[in-house]
Amino acid sequence: MSLQEADLIKELADKILYHRQLYYSGKPVLSDHEFDELENKLRKLDPKHPVLAMVGTSSLAADDKIKHRFPMLSLAKTYVLDDLLKWQGDRELLGSVKLDGNSLSLVYINGKLTEAKTRGNGFEGENVQSKVSWIESCLPKLNWKTIKKFNINDSFIEVRGELCCHEKKFESLSQKMETLGLEKPSNPRNIVAGILGRKHHENLSKYFDFFACDLLGEDGFSPFDKEADKFKFLLELGFLIPEVRKVQTKEQVESYLSFVKNYIDFEPYGADGAVFSINRVEEHRRMGSTSHHPRFKMSFKWQGETATTELLSISWSTSRLGVVTPVAEVKPVTLSGATISNVTLHNVSRVVEHQLKVGDQIEIVRSGEVIPKFLRVVHAKKGQCLVPTHCPSCQFKLLEDGVRLLCSNTACPAQVFRGVLNWIQVVGIEDLSEKRLQLLFDLEKVNKIADLYSLSVKDFLDLPMVKDKLAKKLYATIQSSKSIPLAVFLNGLGIHGAGQSTWKELVDFFGDLETILEADSSAIAEIDGFAEKSAQQIVSGLKLRSRDIKDLIKAGLAPYVELADKKFENNNFKDKTFVLTGTMERPRQSIVDDIIKAGGKVVNAVSSKVDVLIIADPKSKSSKAKKARDLGISLWSEKVFTEKLKF
Repeated sequence: MSLQEADLIKELADKILYHRQLYYSGKPVLSDHEFDELENKLRKLDPKHPVLAMVGTSSLAADDKIKHRFPMLSLAKTYVLDDLLKWQGDRELLGSVKLDGNSLSLVYINGKLTEAKTRGNGFEGENVQSKVSWIESCLPKLNWKTIKKFNINDSFIEVRGELCCHEKKFESLSQKMETLGLEKPSNPRNIVAGILGRKHHENLSKYFDFFACDLLGEDGFSPFDKEADKFKFLLELGFLIPEVRKVQTKEQVESYLSFVKNYIDFEPYGADGAVFSINRVEEHRRMGSTSHHPRFKMSFKWQGETATTELLSISWSTSRLGVVTPVAEVKPVTLSGATISNVTLHNVSRVVEHQLKVGDQIEIVRSGEVIPKFLRVVHAKKGQCLVPTHCPSCQFKLLEDGVRLLCSNTACPAQVFRGVLNWIQVVGIEDLSEKRLQLLFDLEKVNKIADLYSLSVKDFLDLPMVKDKLAKKLYATIQSSKSIPLAVFLNGLGIHGAGQSTWKELVDFFGDLETILEADSSAIAEIDGFAEKSAQQIVSGLKLRSRDIKDLIKAGLAPYVELADKKFENNNFKDKTFVLTGTMERPRQSIVDDIIKAGGKVVNAVSSKVDVLIIADPKSKSSKAKKARDLGISLWSEKVFTEKLKF
C-alpha cells in the first residue's frame, strides 16, 4: 500500500466517523447517498477496515450509558434485486417496511418496562426512559394474559423498534418548539434524535410514535418459531408495527418492493427501504451474526439515480417570509424516467460552500421519486460565485444570517404576493391557483388580501380561459370564506413562528379577536408552553398585520370561535383516553370533537392506557372488544356515550 493510499484511507475513515456522529445526533449534513458513497470508497481501498464494522456512534456521556444484553447490530444491505434473491435462496421471507427513525430498545422484566435505551454504539446506548414515559406507543407494561396466550415463558423480553414522527405531528411539534423559543427542526427524523439527546423539554417526546420491529427472549432470539408470529404477538400486546408480508417467489418479492416504494412516496412516516428476515427462527440460530449484522436479515434500498450535468443558471426567489432561496437550472437529463431541468440548492450557504457558478459540471440525484437535489461539483469552471446583494423582487438590500438571505422589506411585491397566496391556501379558496392570482396582481385587481373580497364575477371573466361557470364559482368560494374559524383567520395572516395549533391555544385562552389583539407579550408568555421570544414574535406580527386585519373586517369577514375551542369539564371524560371502533350513527369526527371538548383524548389502539372503548356493538367479539375486556376497559355504546356526555 502506497503512502498516498494510506493517507486517503485515513481521511475517508475520519470523514465516516465524523458524519456518523452527526447523523446519530440528528444533525446530518450529508444525504444517505453521499454517506454510502464514502463507505463504498473506503470498502474498495480497505474492505476490512474496522470503521466499516462499526455500528452507531460512541459519543455518549458515561453516566448516560446502559449496556445492551445483546448487541444492537446494523443490517446488511443491497441495492440489487438479484443479490437479494441469491441471499434468499428458496427460503420463505418476511418483509417489513424499513422505517427511517431512531432505533430504540425497550426491556421488560416480568412484563414491566425497566429500561429504555438508544442503539448507541451497538453495545451500549443512552438511557432515554424519562423521554419514553411520554410516548403513548411505548407500553409501560405488557399484558400478562396475552403473554400466556402465546405461551411465552421468558421473564426477560426485549422489544426493539424505530421511533418516528408522523408528518402531521411534526408540524405540531415544529410550532410547539417555536413557541418555546427553540430552534425549528429541519425534518422528522432529525428531530427525534435531537429530542432524545436533550436534557430538557422531555415532554416533547409525546409527539413521537414507536413501531415494534423485533422481539428478543432470554437467549437473544425470538421465542417464536416464525417471524410472522412475532409480529402477531407484538400487535396483540398493543404495539404499533410496520407493514409486513410473507414472500417466497421472485414475483412476491417484487410485488412487496413495489408496495414499499409506494409507501415511501405517500405514507406520513419516513421510510427508506424494506427489511427481509428469514421466516424460520431456527435458521436465525443456525446462521448467527457477524460483528456488524445478523446473517438472517437483509435490507433493500433503492440506489439514488445520479447524473452529471451542466449548471446553466441560478435563479433566486423571495418567499412569503422574505427568505431568498436558490434553484439551479441545469442542462436537461433523465433520472428515474423523468426529465430534470431544475434542482433545489436549499439555501445560500450551500451555494457559497460549493462556490457554485454557471458552467460548473455538477452531480445531481433523484431518490425514491422525490425532488432532485444537488450533490457535488464534479468540475468547477473558472470564475466567481455570485450571490445577490439585493432582493430579486424589490431590490431592497439583503441581510444574511449565516445560512439564509433575507429581505426585510415588508412591502416587497414577492412577499405580498406570497402572503395573499398563503391566505388562499389556509382558508381553502379552491380553483384560485397561483397562476390566476398572478394575473389578478398583474391586472392590479389584487394588491392585498382584502382585495380578494371586492372582486366581482366580471373581474374573473377578464382572466384568460375563465368562463361564466368558473367565474361564478370563484366568486362564491371567496365570499363563503368570509365566515371562518378565528384560528384559521389568524393562521391565514402568515405570522412567523405561529401555526394553526398556536392560534387555537391563543383563541382558547383569550376567547376572541379583540382580546388577542390587546394582549401584550407578557400576557401571552404566561400561557403554559409559550416562551417570551415566541410571545414577542406573535405580538409584533399582529401589529405588522393590523392593517390587513382591519381591512378584512371592513370587507365583511366575521371570524368565529369554534365550539371545539370552548372546552367544558365532564368527569366522565376529563383526563380519560378513548378508542372508537365500528360504524357509528353520528359522524366519527363529531364524536371525537365532543370527547376533546369534554376534556378527554382519543387514540387509535387499545392498550392498558385506554379507559373506554366506544363501540357500535358492546357485545361484539372483535379483537378490539376482546382485548378491551381482557384489560378491564369499559365498553360504551354510542347511546351510552351520548348519555354520559349530558352529565
